[in-house]
Amino acid sequence: MGRKKAHREEKRLLVLSASMMGIVAIGGTVTGILSDSQAILLDGIFSFAAIIIKVLMMVTSDLTRRESSRQFQFGYWQCEPVVMLLEGLFTVFIVIYALGAGIAGIFSGGHTMSFQLAFYYAAFFTIADWLFYFYVHHTNKKVQSYLVYYDNVSWFVDASLATGLLVSFGLVRIMEQTRFAYLGVYVDPVIMIVLALQMILPAMKILTPAVKQLLGVAPAELHNHVQQVMDAAMKRYHFSDYVSSVQVFGRAKIIEIDILLPKDYPVQSVVALDMIRNEIDASLGYSRYEKWVTISFTTTKDWMAKDYDLAEAG
Repeated sequence: MGRKKAHREEKRLLVLSASMMGIVAIGGTVTGILSDSQAILLDGIFSFAAIIIKVLMMVTSDLTRRESSRQFQFGYWQCEPVVMLLEGLFTVFIVIYALGAGIAGIFSGGHTMSFQLAFYYAAFFTIADWLFYFYVHHTNKKVQSYLVYYDNVSWFVDASLATGLLVSFGLVRIMEQTRFAYLGVYVDPVIMIVLALQMILPAMKILTPAVKQLLGVAPAELHNHVQQVMDAAMKRYHFSDYVSSVQVFGRAKIIEIDILLPKDYPVQSVVALDMIRNEIDASLGYSRYEKWVTISFTTTKDWMAKDYDLAEAG
C-alpha cells in the first residue's frame, strides 16, 4: 500500500474509531445514570476520555507526515510515544479509580441497580465493540499503522469491559431466582474491581513501549538487524570497525552508523562512499518515510560515537 493511501486509510480508521467511541461514551454515560451502575458509568467515562486520545492521534498522524520543521528539525515522530504515554497513564488512572470505588462500594454495603437495562446495554455493546475491534485489527494488517494498532488496544479494553458486564449481569439475573438474590447489591462494586484488574495488562502494553521510546532504550531487534547488516558490510568492504546507534519513536527508526576506515583506504571520490551508503541503506530495509539513517566515514576513532560494548565491558 502506497504512503498516501496508507495515511488516508489510517486517518479514516482513527476518525471512525473516534465516532464509534462517541456512541459508546454517550450510551455508557446515559445507561450508567439510568441503571445506577457505576461500572457502566465507568465505561462511559473511559470512552469520553478515549475520544480525546483518539483526536490527539489524528493530529499526530498529520504531524508525522511532515518530515521536519524549523522548530522540530528531526521531525515529529516523538509525538507518537507521547500520545501513547498519555493513553497509558489515563488507563492507569481509571484502574486506580475503579479499584477504589469498587472496594468502597463493598464496604458500604453495595447498592441496588436496574439489572435488566444494564444487561441489554452490555449485550449490545459486547457485540458492537468486538465486531469493531476485529474489523480494525484485520484492516490494519494492510495499513501497518503504529497509531491504529495502539488505538485498537482501547477497543480491546472496552470490548472486554462490555463482556465482563454482560457475564456479570447475566449471572445476577440467574441469582435473582435463587436464595442468593441478596448478594445482588454487591455485584456492581465487584464488577468494578474485576474490570480494574482486567485493565492492568492493556495499560502496561501501552505504557511499556511508550516509556522505553521516550527514554531512548534501543530495541534489541532493530539493534541486532543493524549489526547483521554492518557485519556483512565490514567483510565486503574491509572496514576497520564501526559503531551503530539505534532508537525508535513510534514507527520511525533512527539509525546512526559511524564507520572506521584504514588510513590507506582506497577511496576515489565521495560518490564512491555514497554508493556504499546506498547499499547499506538498502540492506537495512524499511520505508524511507519511516527511518532516519545517518552513515559517516572516518579514519579517526575520535569522530566515532562511543563504543557502548567497550564502555559496558569497562
